[in-house]
Amino acid sequence: MMWTSHDTVGFVFLAGICVQFGFSLEGHFTDMPSNMTVKEGQNIEMACAFQSTTASVYLEIQWWFVRAPEPTNSEEEVDAEEVEMTQEPDPDDEGTKISTVKVQGNDISHKLQISRVSKNDDGLYECRVTRANYVEVVDYKAKAWLKVNATARPRRPLLPPKKSSPLHLTDKKPRKSSSSPGQDSMSSDQRVASTSTSHTSSNTAQHNPASGK
Repeated sequence: MMWTSHDTVGFVFLAGICVQFGFSLEGHFTDMPSNMTVKEGQNIEMACAFQSTTASVYLEIQWWFVRAPEPTNSEEEVDAEEVEMTQEPDPDDEGTKISTVKVQGNDISHKLQISRVSKNDDGLYECRVTRANYVEVVDYKAKAWLKVNATARPRRPLLPPKKSSPLHLTDKKPRKSSSSPGQDSMSSDQRVASTSTSHTSSNTAQHNPASGK
């Protein structure tokens, strides 16, 4: 069987389509993560599953968190079905490894679960699959965005400031009647005169000749 230039071009074109849609001659994703928008405090799951069509020594799934701002332009949005295939792992990829699952066989799946998401979980996530056989090691990647919206907290209404009332000082002690100095001196004189009169009357009664004493 002779290969022509048209056959070669057709094979390359078909291989390009397979890679673009997460399918290759050796394996493909059977479940992929999708973009999500959730509220702060919710629980989320991202699914990822891969199937190898050839005999593999092992399959491995790694979940990675890539800190990157969410695209603001619709033309720059990341397609959840976009898959990249490289012959060798890229050690310069930035991100934080979250979890790893490794199996022997041709099928593998692993769900990423995050409880009570917060704004710190906002970003791009990658499911990286490694397919290894006796000849080569091939990596596959599937990406998805997680957008976390902050939960609005109700604000308490501001109370108007209380009006300060004037202080009324009260003295519980009985108040003394106020009198002028002249009246006080007159009252003292009257008390002295009354006392003198009572003493005089008493002495007169004792020396009265009519009493016969």
